[in-house]
Amino acid sequence: MRRKKQPFLGTGEVLTIEGACLSADGKFKAHGLLPGELATFVPLKRQKGVWVCRAEAIEKPHSDRVEPKCEHAQTCGGCSFQHYARPAQLSFKLAWLQSLFADCQPEQWLEKISGPAYGYRTKARLGVKFVAKKDRTLVGFREVGSALIAEMSSCNILSPALSALIEPLAGLIHGLDARSSIPQIEVAASEDQVALVIRHLDVLSPGDVAALTAFEADFQVHILLQSGGPDTVCALSEGPIPTLRYRLSDQGLVFLFHPMAFTQVNQDVNQKMVNLALELLALESGDRVLDAFCGIGNFSLPIAGEALEVLGLESSLESVEQARQNAILNKRSNAQFEVENLYEVDAARDLLKGFNKVLIDPPRSGAMEVCEQILKSECQRVVYVSCNPITLRRDVDRLIEGGFQLSKLGMIDMFPHTAHMEAIALLVRDQSNG
Repeated sequence: MRRKKQPFLGTGEVLTIEGACLSADGKFKAHGLLPGELATFVPLKRQKGVWVCRAEAIEKPHSDRVEPKCEHAQTCGGCSFQHYARPAQLSFKLAWLQSLFADCQPEQWLEKISGPAYGYRTKARLGVKFVAKKDRTLVGFREVGSALIAEMSSCNILSPALSALIEPLAGLIHGLDARSSIPQIEVAASEDQVALVIRHLDVLSPGDVAALTAFEADFQVHILLQSGGPDTVCALSEGPIPTLRYRLSDQGLVFLFHPMAFTQVNQDVNQKMVNLALELLALESGDRVLDAFCGIGNFSLPIAGEALEVLGLESSLESVEQARQNAILNKRSNAQFEVENLYEVDAARDLLKGFNKVLIDPPRSGAMEVCEQILKSECQRVVYVSCNPITLRRDVDRLIEGGFQLSKLGMIDMFPHTAHMEAIALLVRDQSNG
């Protein structure tokens, strides 16, 4: 059994993008610490040769240190930077992105995009744990450096409607017969509705169903149950699964979505991101645009308002069907959607035939296969929205190698106070060689 490391006094040297501060020798990283601060390092666990620590009794505070607004910030792993002043957070994230592209500079760095720092998150997966020794049930995010659920009664990055449910949900689950077999709750909020998808590993008793039904009525929420994979999700009450909605007001669009569907969690920033993507695409009335990894049409339908035609491709049949419904709802007849696994595109296929512009918004694994298709096409302009700058850099390198120029690049702070960010890039085919 590994001997537990004892707390010690140390200084933070280098702040990582994950939100931890490394010691001078790189063997310890402390969450909640900023460079130059002296603190007690409390080792929690060893991970890939580095001790993950919690910082306590901080001395010599950094000039950008602020008191976290959230009382759970020191223990909860949901946020990484609540102790870091907001302007400093934004500058730090942009500087990290710029260092990643240090030897591949764009012609222009775009202004940072940000939005409200609190109450912004409309979707989340909350962990659930019945703790027998304490005879209580916890609902929330994981603790820093641990698989345990943090003890929390609210969350100020969640939308107020979702934050207010954390404590009542803990009480609800604690009273169920199945409390030991409920590992998580997916929460989603829209304009006027909240949906809760409760994952349960055991069959719910009639008493549990009655308690859930009463909670649904008392708190005016929709409860869905998930006994297995995504295809097992069903409404607690008889009837169809509720449909949530969000808007892109600048484009006059309404999007309906299933509570489990992928959508951007920060709608204020999503609107700004869509506006920027449209600007970078420089759409004209004759453009034919391919939207790769289109989801439920978040970019496709705004593009359809300015282009001749847009085709959205997505591997999820459910998302494609929802995108088609959203196109009908918003009277975008020039937006078409098809099911396509963009990670298994036949190399011999000409996926982009007839399209002159492309928007890519892939998962964290990136879009190398789509980039290969772009290189053999006549596409002139690519807007790449990424939730993982590491794979963005890899794919940008490939496009540059194939004859594109990195015209513009920017950072989008979709998840304030966390280690996550979005990046957006514009690549234009180099015409200098004719």
